[in-house]
Amino acid sequence: MSTQSSLARNGLSRRTLAYCHDSVGLGHFHRTLAICERVSKTDPSCSFLLATGTPYAPIFELPQGVDYVKLPALAKTGSQSYRAKFLNTSVERVLRCREALLLSTAQSFEPAVFLVDKAPSGVCGELRPTLRWLRENRPQTRIIFGMRDIEDDPQTTIAQWNTNGAIEALDECYDEIWVYGMRSVFDVAEAYELPDFIRDKMCFVGYVVQDPCRHELGPTAPTGNVLVTVGGGTDGEFVLKTFLAEAAQRIGAGGDRSTIVGGPDLPRPVARALRGLSEQIPSAEWLDYVSCMNCQIRKADVVVSMGGYNSLCEVVSNRKPAVVIPRTSPRLEQTMRARLWSRRAELKIISPEELTPPALADQVINMLGRRADNPAPDLDFGGLDRVSERFCEFWNGETDRAASVRMH
Repeated sequence: MSTQSSLARNGLSRRTLAYCHDSVGLGHFHRTLAICERVSKTDPSCSFLLATGTPYAPIFELPQGVDYVKLPALAKTGSQSYRAKFLNTSVERVLRCREALLLSTAQSFEPAVFLVDKAPSGVCGELRPTLRWLRENRPQTRIIFGMRDIEDDPQTTIAQWNTNGAIEALDECYDEIWVYGMRSVFDVAEAYELPDFIRDKMCFVGYVVQDPCRHELGPTAPTGNVLVTVGGGTDGEFVLKTFLAEAAQRIGAGGDRSTIVGGPDLPRPVARALRGLSEQIPSAEWLDYVSCMNCQIRKADVVVSMGGYNSLCEVVSNRKPAVVIPRTSPRLEQTMRARLWSRRAELKIISPEELTPPALADQVINMLGRRADNPAPDLDFGGLDRVSERFCEFWNGETDRAASVRMH
């Protein structure tokens, strides 16, 4: 039976609505976009509509078949608290607006698949009306929760999920849970003490890494290059300032170069000040942001990073050595992942509390001096392959549990 007739028989379209948590950085949007891009390449007739509040979506080149609905932006003020990022109004009003937009989008778009990233109930529960409507009015819609391998330390995550309705939402509303990681590296089910009825829905798909770009890099430079990236840049000032204080000059004195990416969410006054500092260093290039970080990573000999999920996946999958300064607040997610991965890849960790200009400069210079090819890391970066295969099964009407178990 053809895919088209199978879809008709099962009342399915090839429309996917994707929800991206978006209060800090670009990671959730970037990861979801990578999934959309891969699946749309596999089947050009499918459509993906991303619902996100990030103001930086226009930075990315959207492939054919992918578009987005812009929600009013939020900014994080604490572990579980938010404010309006741009609007001069209360966060309660912004959340009501976002909630209404999400519901009306689901009602009009009528997705065959609803893919939710990070927060099972959405920010402050904003997804609950949408999830209820889909369950009551479109029971054929496959509702998927996708989560990065580590959310936070177990004690904090267990407490939050047991109080914010996450467990109930995962039980009542979701058909499958995709963990973008490896059970052997971090077993989400065990660490977060998830009940059996949640574990039964869970699949470890491997780490999700954006497909390599096809941009021409040009001739290889005779000098080494250190890439400094702090993701979206929201809280990257300390790392950037520390690098510019000593490491950039020492790298230049050794005949090598630095490329420093501030990130689109780096506060503008901070960006101006740091750009001014970098302009005083002939061997340093400052970029406010880039549309393709993969290009920059491929050109780098060493990467300095805060160790967000996407950044670390791209760096390690490209077999680049890295100095990682992970966040320790408001979440320990980056610190936990960096420590676990440092056993399997060429990563050196400097905690924010121990970060000084000499310490960072010494570590980068040491890595740059070795210039050795790194062995392939003992990590599974096939997440996009398995997610794409599962979407193909959806389009062919294979929504039974036996099919999803093959993703383990």
